[in-house]
Amino acid sequence: MAKLDTFNDPFDFRIRTLPEPNPDIQTLRVQSNEGVITKFENLTDDTYRVVVTCPEGSHKLCARAGQYGTIKVDGIQKPRSYSFAQAPERENPNEYTFFIRLVPGGELSAWLAEKNREGEQVKLSGPMGKFGLDESAKPMVCIAGGSGMSAVNALAQEVQAKGIVRDCYFFYGARTEKDLYLHDEIQALKDNWPAGAKFEYIPVLSEEPEGSAWTGPRGFVTQHMKEAYLDTGIVNADNLKAFFCGPPPMIDHGIQALQDAGLSLDDIYYDKFEDMRSPAPVIDNQMCVLCDECLMVKATENCIVEATNFKRDDDGITEFERVKPAHSSGLYYNALYIDEKECIRCYACVEACPHKAINPNYDKVPTTLRKF
Repeated sequence: MAKLDTFNDPFDFRIRTLPEPNPDIQTLRVQSNEGVITKFENLTDDTYRVVVTCPEGSHKLCARAGQYGTIKVDGIQKPRSYSFAQAPERENPNEYTFFIRLVPGGELSAWLAEKNREGEQVKLSGPMGKFGLDESAKPMVCIAGGSGMSAVNALAQEVQAKGIVRDCYFFYGARTEKDLYLHDEIQALKDNWPAGAKFEYIPVLSEEPEGSAWTGPRGFVTQHMKEAYLDTGIVNADNLKAFFCGPPPMIDHGIQALQDAGLSLDDIYYDKFEDMRSPAPVIDNQMCVLCDECLMVKATENCIVEATNFKRDDDGITEFERVKPAHSSGLYYNALYIDEKECIRCYACVEACPHKAINPNYDKVPTTLRKF
């Protein structure tokens, strides 16, 4: 009987050693660099501008405006995903800018908030995600909330830098006036927007105290977009592209308002900011075609693994056995599995899967192509 690391060759019936995968051969779309935080500044009381500089000769991440990367620091087990906050055309060589908001219970953002982190070593990986500009010149409705300002700011910078003649209505939802930031940068975008097109910035405050000096719109940013721009015909769902970045409830409400007005979901682009409170994605192995797209973008080494011998209770999977690739019968008997304990909820695998085999709403009991 052959051992686990051998197999019976059916052609000459000899027992042969299984080949080992070469760890030096990797086909990943995600590159990783060591870097240093070279700029750290408060944008608001709980939001920081963080610039990571990588050494000369390091991998160029080749991110597009709208994409994101992960930052990992020593002492914190998992990396955290953040959108790149500037268009590549605006970044200095080997520099990557992020707007990071302090999140309750967020380990990495809490670490940042402890003190000025300039000079700290980090590991930067990317790019991930499919959020980005389309190729049309249709008017843009851009809606950001919180640190979602980062990706939408990068999109607007790309339009301006490339000279695309395209109207842009940039809505930003914040709680109070003190939570607004990028005043000079937004004004510079407006002043340098391509001739023949319109740029309008509309900050909307949801918790601004009554009686304050604020004279701008109040309430929920998506509701204001609907009532003041969509319902009045300032923007027309028949000729529009929409871009959202921020909290899932804001995005869901905005998408519904635009669809109710007749805008196709194909004309809506978004990046929902998930965190560890969100459910981990689940792979339906009966829908999986083994294309490996998810493996090419995984954020941590052990978030997506091949596994077998699952044990579970009412709360889900409690234990499983890792399978060594090339030392098994493959996914025919085993399962490609997302380990909730290792997953950082970046959802890069969900976006990468071309067959919709990964979704947080799928049955958490792993399936295989063949039971026995």
